[in-house]
This record gives sequence, structure tokens and C-alpha cells, in this order.
Amino acid sequence: MNKLIKANFSRLFKSMFFKVCLIFSAGLGILMDMARYIDIQKNQELYAKFGVEYKSADGFAFSLVLYIIFAISAFTAVFVGTDYSDCTIRNKLMVGNKRTEIYFANFITCAVANVIILMTSIIVTLGFGYALFRVTSLTAKETAICIIIQCVTMIGFSAILVLISMLIQSKASGAVTALIMTIVMFLAAMTISNKLEAPEYYEDLTEITSETGEVQYVPVETKNPSYITGTKREIYELLNDILPCNQFYQIACCNTENAGKLAIYSALIMILSNGAGVVLFRKKDLK
Repeated sequence: MNKLIKANFSRLFKSMFFKVCLIFSAGLGILMDMARYIDIQKNQELYAKFGVEYKSADGFAFSLVLYIIFAISAFTAVFVGTDYSDCTIRNKLMVGNKRTEIYFANFITCAVANVIILMTSIIVTLGFGYALFRVTSLTAKETAICIIIQCVTMIGFSAILVLISMLIQSKASGAVTALIMTIVMFLAAMTISNKLEAPEYYEDLTEITSETGEVQYVPVETKNPSYITGTKREIYELLNDILPCNQFYQIACCNTENAGKLAIYSALIMILSNGAGVVLFRKKDLK
């Protein structure tokens, strides 16, 4: 399998799509830094009232992955699909490589490539941001935890993308399917997060007129009818911890309380996706 991985990485570093993804991730980070810097300069009085997290790159450095995942989805599908379009997979089988080795070689290559794209975004955003703002709101430990969990989550996410890409022989169909799956997961993440973050009570002001005719406004708590409780909330919380896009969103908000749990779920996703992928790929009829 070492030869397969070596050949894959040789193709990876020659891939124009991979280079475009790196440029996109770095450029997006620089663009966000510049946009925040210009906004701070224009609204200095407003930002003076905010905390340091709004005056540094820490507040959005880990949220850029929610944009990068779409480029990563397309890249993974195209990279794996090229093996089919160029008939490389059949050639690999003809020279004695096992299907399991081919599958894991592709997974390892794509996982490493996707982590590199992610790390490029984080490093450039934090580095360029610090050069502009000269402040940081996260400790070294918090930053390290966020980076590690996002990388672990990216590996689990890559396993899902490779599973899809290895089972669809058409490069175009694989890319479209991966993008649709990513969009669905992204929308699910936003929906689940909004449901869980909704307050249980809303505070309203009720007008009360006293006997003297004086009007007073008294705060009254009103139950939120959309607030979920019981088993339904437990299911939502479980999905929030399991789904990769939800994990990305939690770390984007710099929420490191469930770091260990998120890492375990990502590892579980990686194992199950690769296990299912290997079984299905072994049975697949390669045309």
C-alpha cells in the first residue's frame, strides 16, 4: 500500500485543483481579516464597546471551514473520480493491488489533503490577523484544542466523502452528490443549532395601568412554544455532536467543552464510513 500512497501524493501535489483549494482557503482568510480590520477602522467607537474577540481573528478563524467544506467536497470527489475516468483503478488491480489497499490509500491521501487545506486557512487567518490586530482572545491551549478537534472532524468528514466518491464511478456525478450531501449536512447543522440555541423563555414588557392612571411597563417571561424538551432535545443534542458540520459549527463558536466527545464521534464516523466503504467497494462491479 505504500507505493499506492506514494503515487497518490505525487498526483496530489501536481493537482491544479488542490492548489486552487489552497489558494482559496488562504485567500478567504486574508479577505476576512482585511474586512474586519477595515470595519474596525470605520467603526472604532462601536468596537470599543465590544470584547477582544471582536477585535481579533480568533472570532472567525475557525468558522471559515463552513465555507471551505464545499471546495473540499468537490476536490475529494474529483480526485478519487480521476482514478475511474483514467482507468487507473483497474490498472492497480491488474498489477496485484487489493481493493482494500486502494480504498485506504485514497482515504489517507484525501484526509491528509483536506487537513492541509483546513490548516492553511487557520494558519493564514490567525497569522495575518495577528499581524493586523496585534491581539488574541484565545489562549494557546484553547487554540490548540480547536485546531486538533477541527482536524479530527475533517478526517471523519473526509471518510464520508471518500465513501461516496469510491462508489460513484462518474467524476461529475460524484462531485454533484458530494456537494449535495454537504449542503444537506450544512443546512441540518444550522437548523439543529438554531433549535438548540433558542431560549426557553422570552422576556416581554407588559403595560400595566395603576389605580392612579400611571402606566408602567413590567417585564414578563413568556414560554417559547418552539423550545424543544425531553427526548426530542436529547436526539437533537446527539445529532449536534455526531454530524461533522455540527461539530465544525461548535468549534467555529470556540465551544471546546465537548472536545473529547466530538473527537470520539469523529473517530466513530471514520471507522464506520471506512468499514462500509471497504465492504461495498469489494462488491462493486468496476466497468
